[in-house]
Amino acid sequence: MSDSYIGLAPSYGVFEKQNIAGTAATTYSLDFDVVQSTQLLVSLDGIVQEPDYAYSVGRSSAGVMQITFAEALPVTTTTGNTTANSSSLTNITTTNISVGQSITGTGIPANTFVNAVPTAGTSNNGTLTLSNAATAAGTGVTFTFGARIYVVYLGKQLLTPSTNNANTYPKLDTFTGDGSDVTFECSATPPSAAALMVFVGGVFQREGSSNAWTLSGATVTFTAAPANLATIAVMHLATEQSFLPTVVDGTVGIAKLSLSNSSTIDAATQAGSGWTAPQESDTTWIINAAGTGKTYTVDDLLVYLNGVNLLPTTDYTVSGTTLTLTGGVPPVASSLVIRYLPK
Repeated sequence: MSDSYIGLAPSYGVFEKQNIAGTAATTYSLDFDVVQSTQLLVSLDGIVQEPDYAYSVGRSSAGVMQITFAEALPVTTTTGNTTANSSSLTNITTTNISVGQSITGTGIPANTFVNAVPTAGTSNNGTLTLSNAATAAGTGVTFTFGARIYVVYLGKQLLTPSTNNANTYPKLDTFTGDGSDVTFECSATPPSAAALMVFVGGVFQREGSSNAWTLSGATVTFTAAPANLATIAVMHLATEQSFLPTVVDGTVGIAKLSLSNSSTIDAATQAGSGWTAPQESDTTWIINAAGTGKTYTVDDLLVYLNGVNLLPTTDYTVSGTTLTLTGGVPPVASSLVIRYLPK
């Protein structure tokens, strides 16, 4: 299982990725909190799953964030041999086993995946290459291969006060007493009286109707008028809003998201849903970077081949503006689409 989360991080545009070894279970723990299932983009064996129908999110009785699938995930069980400190699994039937599947069994570390499957008929057809080395040797060990899952979190972003915004610093209002006025209007409305410190002649004044002053809206009212020419200082300790503003529906546009789509993959123009020679023999493609001066890694792209979401690193690699498909030449009349995630 492979998870990638978009949107709960302190830094803008940070996307996290989580790998989980899938089994026949329906529920798996997540590393990051989400509010609802629509914050996730989930693909199962390359097929995108519908939120609240194919899966849901929630917390366990211990408070752990979890994803729960509506049905048990498919698994394949077979036997083979392990060698301690080796990433090769030998004497195993490789039929119905594919790159990216998780594997569990005695001597197999947690979160281990299939890195390579040999071609049928080759001398190493009974050998698999794993992402982790086995911790113990065994003969005739039963192994379970789980489904390939890729999850993107659409919202791992915390809204925090700007470090260069003047509103994040204490604000100071100053007044001069005239011996009769008891009310003084502040330049900003504080969230509460607890957000103010009031001084008269440099002496701290306690808040409260039975003390020196009270607050109503932006107005500070003294219980007794400060003396004539007395210096009054009102310090706002917190002026930044402590809540997230509501965004009106339909007001966030593509320009704000920095999303773009590329249907031109090779140096030559790809027409419609397929390509012709020489593209039909290509596994390497030139991507059109979204935005001047931006470079991308495998985790910055969503790549679809004939509508199937490809797994970063496993199904494709990226170097500069070159995207390479690791699974070989796609079939003629295939559709290859790239979505650029915000950076």
